[in-house]
Amino acid sequence: MKELRGKVAVITGAGSGIGRALAQALAAEGCHIALCDINEKGLRETEQLLAPAGVRTSVHVGSVADREAMALLPAEIERIHGAIHLVFNNAGVTISKSFEDHTLADFDFLFGINLWGVLYGCHYFLPYLKKQGEGHIINTSSMAGFIAFPNQAAYCMSKSAVKALSETLRIELACHNIGVTSIHPGAIRTNIMHAAMAKSGADEETKKLAAMVDRFGKSPEALAKKVVKAVKANKMRVLVGPDAYLLEFLKRLFPVWIHKPFEMAFSKVAAKKQA
Repeated sequence: MKELRGKVAVITGAGSGIGRALAQALAAEGCHIALCDINEKGLRETEQLLAPAGVRTSVHVGSVADREAMALLPAEIERIHGAIHLVFNNAGVTISKSFEDHTLADFDFLFGINLWGVLYGCHYFLPYLKKQGEGHIINTSSMAGFIAFPNQAAYCMSKSAVKALSETLRIELACHNIGVTSIHPGAIRTNIMHAAMAKSGADEETKKLAAMVDRFGKSPEALAKKVVKAVKANKMRVLVGPDAYLLEFLKRLFPVWIHKPFEMAFSKVAAKKQA
């Protein structure tokens, strides 16, 4: 989709972080925006930031994990905007615990947002994209979509599934002139790790990881700029950040060996906790 001006984009997780940055980048291109998030205060703040762009915006409060709400959302957005051309399935969370410490409720919570939320977005919005004769679906995966990390079992599972779904849809929807792109960020300066502490517990490892992301992560604005270019070029995937490029390269070059440093580091932390 080379021309974005006048198109309508739906963005989940638009109340902060990557979703907000995507909204600002798309508004700068002349896109009208449907902002979706469970955080109404954050959505209103994003809406105010978009006002100078002069594009039409709408605010939709709800959880992407709510199947009934997601089923009704496309018709609601179409009534307001007249059409839907782009869907950014971006809402996401993480939990930082070992698999042994994960509860099944943790998996239900995370999959509801990271996996089912993406699936609902693709499923319920697809008929509306097809009506326009062109469209684009953009799913936020992660560098965790192609390499596993300790204490991130649920997150890695969900992001790997998003990657696989995106690649399948790209093949199936090409004949309908609908592009599909998966985003694979490395460390991005968002609130996701700080929010994870509420579910994970603010242990030293989680605190250190959050501090590292805050210090070395790429900005959401840099990611959004790159994603907009990728949509225009109809790229299959977008890697963001040197860490994402490095780990993806090493995973292809050393598919087994690359896991050894993580294994050693996790064993050291586990031994320290037991001491």
